[in-house]
Amino acid sequence: MSVATRPRGGLAKVVRTLALLIKLWAIAGGLLATALALMTAASAVSNLLFARPFAADHELTKHIIAIVIFMFLPYCQLVGANVTVDIFTEGMGERTKAAMEVFASLFALAFAALLLVQMWKGMGSYMRYVEVTPVLKLPLWTAFPPILVSLGFLLLAALITAAEGVRHLLGRPAWLTAPRAEEAA
Repeated sequence: MSVATRPRGGLAKVVRTLALLIKLWAIAGGLLATALALMTAASAVSNLLFARPFAADHELTKHIIAIVIFMFLPYCQLVGANVTVDIFTEGMGERTKAAMEVFASLFALAFAALLLVQMWKGMGSYMRYVEVTPVLKLPLWTAFPPILVSLGFLLLAALITAAEGVRHLLGRPAWLTAPRAEEAA
């Protein structure tokens, strides 16, 4: 579908803006993962050359990698890069596949909402009963705010993909023109 036939209304602009924010969030996650890799490499080099790795680099790695993983989830949902089993859908028609995508998106939406609520409660618990890392004394609850933002974006991404699937079922043009993961390969 060309950009010219893409819907241009207010809701379409909101969806495209949210999609851009989700993409930028994933890029930020990639930059954070890159910084983490550089820190780990520098710590290894420091250990080899001076027999002194960075203090508690493993603490930061565990803390930050959890955040990074959650930062990628919304983008994976948005572009359809989640794990699928194509062998079951090979013989299905386009409408059936679209209906299954809607169902999968609604399932992701419910799962994101459940995780969001439970992680919110978990953060509250960690803030009330402060637990810290052994060496850096970094409060464990500090990982929760970016994870909650990620889950909020995941919820929005699932809502967008569900709506896109319904639009596909109804024969309406998509709001987003980015290729799905299987089309990009």
